[in-house]
Amino acid sequence: MVARGSFGKISSRNTFHRKTGDPVRDSAPRKSSDESPLLTRLTLYSLGCSLADFVYGAVFVTVLLSRGADPWMVGTIVAAANFVGLVMEAPSGALGDRYGHRRLLVSGLLSWGSGFVLIGTVTALPLTLAGMCLGTIGFALHSGTLQTILINRVGSEDRTTRIARIVRICGLWGRIGSALGAALVMVAGTWLPAGPLIACGGGLLLLLALAAPVCFPSTPGRPDRRIGVIMLESVSLVLSRRFAPMVALAVGAMSATVLLVVSWQPMLVERFGEDLRLNGLFLLSMTVSLTVGAACARWVDPTRPHLWGPLAVMVIGTPVVLAAHDVVPLIVGLIAAELLIGLAGVVAGVWYQLMFPDANRSTMFSAITALAALGGIATSFGFGWLWQLWGVPTAVTLLATVSVIAGATSLVLTRCFPESTEFITSENTISRTDPTSGSGRDRPTRKARFPR
Repeated sequence: MVARGSFGKISSRNTFHRKTGDPVRDSAPRKSSDESPLLTRLTLYSLGCSLADFVYGAVFVTVLLSRGADPWMVGTIVAAANFVGLVMEAPSGALGDRYGHRRLLVSGLLSWGSGFVLIGTVTALPLTLAGMCLGTIGFALHSGTLQTILINRVGSEDRTTRIARIVRICGLWGRIGSALGAALVMVAGTWLPAGPLIACGGGLLLLLALAAPVCFPSTPGRPDRRIGVIMLESVSLVLSRRFAPMVALAVGAMSATVLLVVSWQPMLVERFGEDLRLNGLFLLSMTVSLTVGAACARWVDPTRPHLWGPLAVMVIGTPVVLAAHDVVPLIVGLIAAELLIGLAGVVAGVWYQLMFPDANRSTMFSAITALAALGGIATSFGFGWLWQLWGVPTAVTLLATVSVIAGATSLVLTRCFPESTEFITSENTISRTDPTSGSGRDRPTRKARFPR
């Protein structure tokens, strides 16, 4: 079920290099008997978090409409909640890099779960918005922590393949959790309203938060470094030429994903009316397709994510547009789009993780996520107003062009900036993958120089 590998062990005494402040790693690999339980727990947490998130995702637009929100209000409320999450996303990685990723994981799950419980137990729109904001804050704190806990324990041996495997495993089991969440909505929707369903998902997240200190080892932070310094270093790197193609790809992927998230329920209600069981059935079909897409990343060359990621992002919006205009059945368009999102998400995640240094991994992940969230906020806000003015088909068509432009931009920037394909193969060494080479083989080039 879970691939095994040798992982560099972080010193149990949490010692740090005197000059750089980086965690000191033991050279001995971890024993398989030690690493297998950790991989299993990471898998189960990925599954549980996605299950709760997709119970919410299956019904949240329906909940807003049932509580009196107009179409423009739906887009504005979602955009407002996402903006709050963006504000928290920016410093969240630095908090993890300084204080430890396990602490950040616990804090995020507590806030995320509390937000879902609030959404599920209130009826007023202002309180619903407050719950959505609390949930997005928690999601921002939690995002990236599970993979970081594991990837920061990877040594230099076969690093590219092993990081790609970790990202794929977490992504795959997250998609399986999504499918289970959709199935739960389909089954429980026959006798349980949408609000209590969301509250149950929040309860699961709270249980995971309470169990996290027992399930995961303490992760060393960097208390000698200020959060502002960590953020400045990471943001300066993310805004450099080296990461420009990845930023464009992240914006395109986020825009395409948000467009699907905010548009599928209005299209479903418009065609079939309000039926939670149908919501669950459609979302189950979509998340199964999402899982298949994530699994298909297994056959994508892990040394060439800079090629396959942008290509997948560019075509995500096409089946959604065709479904919006009734060219293809709604379920067909949604399934095809989810397949591409699953593939693009894993491939793009591999690219990001191969480029991040261990010292600032969480902060740089948050920086790219924050930039991508700007595209998501603009998409959700724009969709609400375009929906109000010209209807869902026109809104979907106009906004689908964002991912096409962003994906094409990523491909062009990769050609212009070859350093964007230089993967980190150990703590201080990077390797360059020639974007014009058909082999996609890594070749060592030079020592990586990152600010301390």
